Parts: sequence; C-alpha cells; structure tokens
Amino acid sequence: MTNTILNLASEIIVFLKESLKLFPELLKAWWYLGNKIFISLYQYWKTKLFFDKIFFIFLFLQLLFSVLPWFHYDIVFFETKESVSISPKLNSIFILISLLNFFFLGFWKATWTRLWFFATEMICVITILWGYLEPKRTYYDFVNPKEISTQITFYLFLISLGFSFVFGYLSFKKEDEVYLLSR
Repeated sequence: MTNTILNLASEIIVFLKESLKLFPELLKAWWYLGNKIFISLYQYWKTKLFFDKIFFIFLFLQLLFSVLPWFHYDIVFFETKESVSISPKLNSIFILISLLNFFFLGFWKATWTRLWFFATEMICVITILWGYLEPKRTYYDFVNPKEISTQITFYLFLISLGFSFVFGYLSFKKEDEVYLLSR
C-alpha cells in the first residue's frame, strides 16, 4: 500500500513538472488565438452600420441581464439573516431567446431573422407581463410574494429588451434604405 501511494505521488510530481514545461507554450497559443478572435471581431465591428452597433450592444446587454438573478429575498437560519438572489422559474426562456437573438442578429442576418427577432421579443414581453400578473406561476413559487423584492437587473433587462426592439427596428429600416440605394 505504501509503495502504491509513493508511486502515485511520484507520478503526480512528474505530471506537474511536464505540465509546467508546457504552460508557456499553452499561454502563447491562447494569446495568439485570443488576438486572432479579437482582431476578426474588430474588423467585423468596423463594417457594421451605426444602428447595427447599438443594436448589437443592446442584444449583448439583454443576454447579460437575462442570466443574472432578478429577485431577492431574506431568509433567517438559526437567527442568522441571509440574502438570497433568485432567477425566475422561466429563466431558460429569456436566456435562450436572448442568446439566439444575440448570435442570429449580431453575426448572421437573413430574411427570416427579422421575423424571428420580433416574434421572440414579443414572447419575452408576453412572458414578463404574465409574470407580473401571476408571479407565483411564472417567476417564483416557494416563497411568500410579500418577502420578494425585485433587483435592478430585472429593470435593466426590461430596458435592454425595449432598446433592442427599438434599435432592431431602426437597424432593419436602415438596412432596407442602404439596400434600396444600392439597387
């Protein structure tokens, strides 16, 4: 038993030594890959119209705020008060819609993405309104609704959702104008 433990320890030490030798090469590879990705994203960014850039930013913010918790409540365990932040029960809908909108409209535009965007944004709005009317069914169900407070991330999500909708419309309108002028 002692022999196997010593053998295992020596193998771990050899593995760590070899891993440390590869670390500089791995770091150089990640640096090179990161630079290539950043440069290609920057080149892509420069080709976008002004409204597309603003639209892209608000789509990213919508994705960011859909992932963060929206609600907050305090709970007492053995006379110790703890704060708990929670996301809505249907959070996967908001995250999936925001993620797909970010990638479809930020990096790839086709004729169907306009319909997709406006339909999914309406689904988000309807779900939020449904949550406002029935929070126990849509947002949370295991806590007393009077103990829940809404965090600022919920309101920031709503703002980014609204601005995404507005700048999406303006972006599509500008694309149509550019397309009609180029014909």
